[in-house]
Amino acid sequence: MAVFECEQCGKCCVSLGPLITIERQLNDRDYYCRCKIDNAIFPVHVDPAYREEIADEFAAAGLDRNSMDKKPCTFQRKNPDDDGTTCAIYTSRPAVCRDFRCYRMLIRNKEGAILGRVIGKNTIRTEDAALKKLWDEQAAAIPYGNPAVWIKNVAGILAEHGFCADPVE
Repeated sequence: MAVFECEQCGKCCVSLGPLITIERQLNDRDYYCRCKIDNAIFPVHVDPAYREEIADEFAAAGLDRNSMDKKPCTFQRKNPDDDGTTCAIYTSRPAVCRDFRCYRMLIRNKEGAILGRVIGKNTIRTEDAALKKLWDEQAAAIPYGNPAVWIKNVAGILAEHGFCADPVE
C-alpha cells in the first residue's frame, strides 16, 4: 500500500469547494469556517501571501456571504509559481480536505518509478502510452463493485504487462 501524498492539485478544492464557508473573520489571517458536509466549525490560518486577497473578498461580500460560494473554494488560489492552484489554508485545512484522496492507486514500473495515477473508479492519468493503451483496452472495462476484487483484477492485468499496482491507503 502506498501512502497518499497531497500534491496540492486543487481537486479537493473543486470537489468540496462551496461546502466550506467563512463564518467569521478573527483578524486579517484567521477565520472560523464551517464545513457543510459535517457542519463542523474549525479555525483556519491563511497563508500570508493570500491574506489581503481573501480579506478583501470577505469584506466585499459583506452580508451576502453566498457570493463567495461561486468559486470552487474560497481558499483556492492561483499558484504564483506555476499554472496551477494552491490552497491558501493548506497547513490548517479541515479534516474533510485532509482526508480527500484525489487518486486511489499509483502505477509503477519495475524500477518503482510512478508512471500513472488512478483517479476515481476507472480513470488513469499517465504520460506513458503503453500504460494508457493497456488501461483503456483492459483495465477500464473491469466493473467496480467490490473494491478489493477490483484492485486484485486490475493489479493482475498490470502485473502481466510489467507494471505494479500500488493502492493508496
